[in-house]
Amino acid sequence: MTGFVYLCLTVQGAEARGHLEAPDEITARRQLKELGLKVLSIGEGQLGEGGVLAAFRKISRGISRFRSVKNNDKVLFFRQMQLMLKAGHTLLEALSAASRLAPGARLADIIDRVAVGIQRGNSLSVSCSGERELFNRLALKLIEAGEASGELGAVFERLATLIERRAEVRRQLVTALVYPGFVLLAAIGVILFLVLSVVPRFATFLNGRGKAIPWAAQTMLDIADWLARWGWLIGVTIVGIIVGVPLLRRIAPTKRFIDKVALKLPVIGGTLVAAAMAQATWIFGILIRSGLTVLESLRICREVVGNAVFSGAFAYAAEQVLTGRSLAVALDQPALPRLVQHMAAVGEKSGQVDSVMESLGAHYQKVLDARVKLLASMIEPALTVLIGGIVGFVYYAFFQAMLAVSTGG
Repeated sequence: MTGFVYLCLTVQGAEARGHLEAPDEITARRQLKELGLKVLSIGEGQLGEGGVLAAFRKISRGISRFRSVKNNDKVLFFRQMQLMLKAGHTLLEALSAASRLAPGARLADIIDRVAVGIQRGNSLSVSCSGERELFNRLALKLIEAGEASGELGAVFERLATLIERRAEVRRQLVTALVYPGFVLLAAIGVILFLVLSVVPRFATFLNGRGKAIPWAAQTMLDIADWLARWGWLIGVTIVGIIVGVPLLRRIAPTKRFIDKVALKLPVIGGTLVAAAMAQATWIFGILIRSGLTVLESLRICREVVGNAVFSGAFAYAAEQVLTGRSLAVALDQPALPRLVQHMAAVGEKSGQVDSVMESLGAHYQKVLDARVKLLASMIEPALTVLIGGIVGFVYYAFFQAMLAVSTGG
């Protein structure tokens, strides 16, 4: 016989914990069901079992309750739910298994609370409504649509795909900027070392020999003197921009201004447009396919698109649809690419708005991939030319000073 520790729900919805002996887990579950208990989790062990390993696990699980749920964990949960519902599990059985398989205590606690809500007679969407860390407004709307259509499994699969797509877009944008950023920082460090350390020593050496300082070395000295006086101001300005821009983006008018300026930047602006449209159009198609109305889908797109310019465009489009305008007319705005409006009209005419918009999202994803590659291919040569030119000038000043010493000029 094996000992099992269990966590169950009573008919009244209260938690019940305990220990029982059974030949295997299947028998233990059957015994609990015969007692009228709904199994949330069960595993081998003894109540009050001690040991360093057990204590460590308890502490580790307690700490994990304070960590936010990672995107990878959300994807794993949604895919597990899709697989278990497809395999014939009831919703409560699927949630119970997902709770046992959850990689963190915080996610397991959320799943358990959702299960308790369902046990008390609430729908899945109502039970999930208070767990915004795992189920945002987009997820809740999709779950509501899935409950109405009986396609919850497909909804969980779409939620997992949505998270993966959004994470991929973010990863592509970050990847395009991180490497050049590190290269730039390293180059600035090298240049500062040459300007502030090497060149001044040569100037001291030349002055000691009574030689005139060549113009290139003098230029470097002037730059070094300026940096010594005002370098702190440059550092403060850079830190201020890094810290201040995210803070200013929390204020609606400044956020819109910053986002509008970002869209007009060469190359970067086109990349941001492709990223926003890849996300918005694909999500719009998924929402329509899941049974949501055009109005609800536009309102959700307004929330998931990070750029304030596009967010405002989708909000205005929702208002236009509310007054009776067609989707194509509502999307006919200067802020949105003309292709979006054209494809919306095609989708309305053919009656396949969901398929057309999903295809459009796939198109913009390919455009984004190409833009990211273009951005990386342009930044690296530009940095090479800029940094190489500066370092080359420093070395020119260095060798000009050496030539002055050797020739006596």
